[in-house]
Amino acid sequence: MDWWLRDSEGIVACWLLVFALCNGSRGLYCWFRDRDPRRKAEELIAGGLHPVPASYLLGGMVEAAETAVCLLVDDGVVKVSSTGELRPTHRGRNQTDPALHALAEEIRATPADAATKLYEIVSEGRFALFRGRVERDAPAMRMTASGRSQTLMLAATMVIAIGMGVHATVTEAPVPFAPDADRSVWLYVCAAAWLVQWGPACLWPSEKRRRWKALDAYCRHETEIARAAVPDRTRRAIAATRERPQPPPLYPQTRTRTRTRTSTRTGSRGDAVADSIDVDACGTSCGGGCGGGCGGE
Repeated sequence: MDWWLRDSEGIVACWLLVFALCNGSRGLYCWFRDRDPRRKAEELIAGGLHPVPASYLLGGMVEAAETAVCLLVDDGVVKVSSTGELRPTHRGRNQTDPALHALAEEIRATPADAATKLYEIVSEGRFALFRGRVERDAPAMRMTASGRSQTLMLAATMVIAIGMGVHATVTEAPVPFAPDADRSVWLYVCAAAWLVQWGPACLWPSEKRRRWKALDAYCRHETEIARAAVPDRTRRAIAATRERPQPPPLYPQTRTRTRTRTSTRTGSRGDAVADSIDVDACGTSCGGGCGGGCGGE
């Protein structure tokens, strides 16, 4: 026990062991915590999932709306123009899925002189029923990591490095592997220990990392199959309206006035230059055209 608490090499090994225990305990906690979601993901893959909820799990409401539109186009309920405008056909197969049925009815309710774009389905209030159906039918699963594990482990690296330095200061232990070195070298030892811990701590999943790779692959497969029933040209037209177009920039009137004044000033200067050029040209022509008269002067 004295080697772990008072020897310099033992102090380093003790605090690195603490870091290993922190990682192991966090890993066991996450494994037990994710047992039910892991089982649910396996059940979704085995039991099947409708393409619209699968697209929602894959990328949110935009992906779900694009897949739903492709399914309605394939069923002949909706037609797509070359610019991605959606219009009802008032024919096609009846939709048994609640989300698709709601979207078909909401597109039919659009005025005859207007068309629907994909971004409107995601943001407009008249498509709230479709979005509510999608959110209700989609499995309640968190598809990305919480990010707390990585944050906790990165914080642990700092605490352990500081604790190692405080421990070495209290016990007045010599520098490991260099007992004759100055005790300030402990700062470099603690920094090196922090770097050793920093790498494994970064391997923990962050908030943007997807948690269920198998479920993601399954949802991507279902989404691609549903969209593959539509021609590529139609798919590109639909996808081109995913984002709302930005309005043109509005220039203030002061700039216009400034440009006008600048143009006026430039014109005045141009006239002055033109006058001087005319004078020089006239003189030159006089010299050439007057001939002897100019030459006599």
